[in-house]
Amino acid sequence: MSSNSSLTLRQRVLNSGSWTLVGYGAGQALRLAGNLILTRLLFPEAFGMMAIIGVACYGMTVLVDMGLGQSIVQNKRGNDPAFINTAWTIQILLGLLIWLGLSALALPIATFYKVPELASMLPVVGIGSIISGFNSTKLYTAQRNLEAKRVTLIELGTYVIGLACTIYLAWLMRSVWSLVWGGLISSALKTITSHWALHGVNNKLTWERDAVGQLIRFGRWIMWSSMLSFVSAEGARMLIGAVLDMRQLALYTLASTMSLMFWQAILQLASRVFFPAFSEVYREKPQNLPAVLFKSRLAITLPSWGLAVFFVFLGTQLMGLLYDKRYFDSGPMLELLAAGTLVGCVWGSYTGVLLAIGKVATMTMLTASQIVIQLGGMWIGYHFGGGMGLVAGVAAANWAMYPVQALVMSRNGLWQPKLDLPLIGASVLIVALAWSRLMINFGS
Repeated sequence: MSSNSSLTLRQRVLNSGSWTLVGYGAGQALRLAGNLILTRLLFPEAFGMMAIIGVACYGMTVLVDMGLGQSIVQNKRGNDPAFINTAWTIQILLGLLIWLGLSALALPIATFYKVPELASMLPVVGIGSIISGFNSTKLYTAQRNLEAKRVTLIELGTYVIGLACTIYLAWLMRSVWSLVWGGLISSALKTITSHWALHGVNNKLTWERDAVGQLIRFGRWIMWSSMLSFVSAEGARMLIGAVLDMRQLALYTLASTMSLMFWQAILQLASRVFFPAFSEVYREKPQNLPAVLFKSRLAITLPSWGLAVFFVFLGTQLMGLLYDKRYFDSGPMLELLAAGTLVGCVWGSYTGVLLAIGKVATMTMLTASQIVIQLGGMWIGYHFGGGMGLVAGVAAANWAMYPVQALVMSRNGLWQPKLDLPLIGASVLIVALAWSRLMINFGS
């Protein structure tokens, strides 16, 4: 029996949200600490190789992503053992497929980057996908039921042990292989603990044709959405790397990381807390969804918007305080990006609700629209203003995306002008007040 079964939805949302934020903050701190130690034990090229491996793994994962976890969270049959175990069986097959893909790509990637070690490393890294394919679906059941505490503790615990093993192996081997073996250890630990430390259906191989059909119908749009998200992230990064010099690219990376730091935590809340909550409300009391959406969006939009205002006016001073004078120009970039975030956090706060009501195709079309608008804004900005113009184009794309999002939400009965329009009006005022400062940044 779930320990959360006697709690109200509001109590479960607050409890799950708190644990999600704790897990995110602790995870970021552990990653930073681990990187500081590992960079002193290994050579810089090791992290370059792992970055290439990371992109390859991410690319292969999105190519076969069927949204099995989202299906279990959203579907009315999400507690049905036959449905859950069919999803688990497919998950195992997808893990094997990812490993085969990475093994097939190993030699071409090694040849392209002129790093022979990648030919042997990628198939071994791919074993982690096989291991993760056996992860218990209890992880998704916990998400569906808004039980984030145990999942957070499992993720942090296995990461700490895996990191400790990685550091020990790096000290012992002084080789990039320590990062590979450490990752496999973390994957194995998470798989094992996911089966015995959580409530839910014990998994066994199952193949129910009706469940397969439902998972494929839902998953095909998730796959397209994941692929488009990959193109959005990696395509934008490739474009920026192609048109900016290494110094500008480094400054943009710092500014973008600072601008998105808080929003990454919000996205964790949206996927792990709000999406399951929206799904439960839509399954049981769909008439209450607009009210729940409004309260959820209010809770995440106001702090995000307030932080963006802070960055608009004090971004340069903040970056000057955190970094030395070589990185001064990242401050003006942060201010321009924050001007876009003022509206970006308004439309971004709708994240999860379309998926919760099963509008996966609509969500995918929105992602495609975002890519077109973002890349168009970047190209136009760079054409008229060079490097800073490109940054301004990224910011402007956030403003241009809102009408598209509002139109889609309106057609689905979910647009909330009472929250959106006052914030957009206030955003116009903030930009007007900061206009001369932003124009100086644009021309710098």
